[in-house]
Amino acid sequence: MNRKRFLCIFISLLVSFCFVFSGFAATKDDAVKDDVKKTEAKDKKDKKDKDKKDKKDEKDKKDKKDKKDEKKDTKKDKAAKSEAKKNAGPVDLNSASQKELEALKGIGAAKAKKIIANRPYKSVDELSKSGLSKKDIETLKPQVTVGAAPATAPASVTTSAPKADAKAPEKSKEVKKDKEGKKETKAKLAPGQKVNLNSASQADIELLPEIGPVKAKAIIAGRPYSKPEDVMKVKGIKQKTFDKIKDNITVN
Repeated sequence: MNRKRFLCIFISLLVSFCFVFSGFAATKDDAVKDDVKKTEAKDKKDKKDKDKKDKKDEKDKKDKKDKKDEKKDTKKDKAAKSEAKKNAGPVDLNSASQKELEALKGIGAAKAKKIIANRPYKSVDELSKSGLSKKDIETLKPQVTVGAAPATAPASVTTSAPKADAKAPEKSKEVKKDKEGKKETKAKLAPGQKVNLNSASQADIELLPEIGPVKAKAIIAGRPYSKPEDVMKVKGIKQKTFDKIKDNITVN
C-alpha cells in the first residue's frame, strides 16, 4: 500500500516538474525572442542613423567643395576683370559705347547718355557741357582719352563737297542751291554698310535716310537697343521711317 502511494506521489511530482519545466522553457524562449527583436530593432535604428549621418556628412562635404569652388571662381573672375581693366586702357570719349562709359568710375546710365549726346569732344575738360562737375572730370581724366571725332561720312561715299561751298560765302547762289537740294546732296551709306545704333556717333546716325540731328540725338538718348525694331520707341520714328532705315541699322 505504501509502495503504491509512493509511486503515485512520484508520478505527480514528475508531471508537475514537466509542466514547470515546459513553462520555464517557453518563458525563456519568449525572452530570447524578445531579445532578438530588440537587437534587430536596435540594429535597424543604428543603420538608419548611420545612413542619415553619412548622407549629412556627404552633403556637408559637397557644400564645402561647392563653396570652395565658388570662392575660386570669384577670385578668378576678379582677377580676370582686374586684368581686363588694366589691358583695356583709356576709354575714348568720342567712340566708346554706352556700356563702356558706364564702366567708368562715377558714370551711370544717365551720365553716359549725356556724354554720348554731346559728342564730339576736343578735350576731356569739355565734359562740362555734358553736366559733369570739375571733380567728376578730374576723376575721369586718368580713365579716358579723346580720339579723333568720327568722320561725318566715309570718303568713298561722299558726294559733292558742300563744305567748300559753305566756306565760300561769295558763292551764295551755290550755297542756296545746296540748301535747297539737301536731300540730294546728303552723304549716303555705302552698299551693305550698317550703322550700330548702340555705338555710332551722331554724325554716322545722320547718314541714315530721313534722320537729321534732332532724331539722331533722340536715338542716342534712347540707348541701349536690344533689337533694331526698338528704335521705333524713339519719338518721331514710326514704321514708315523704320522701313527705310532697317536695312542699314544693327544693334550688335
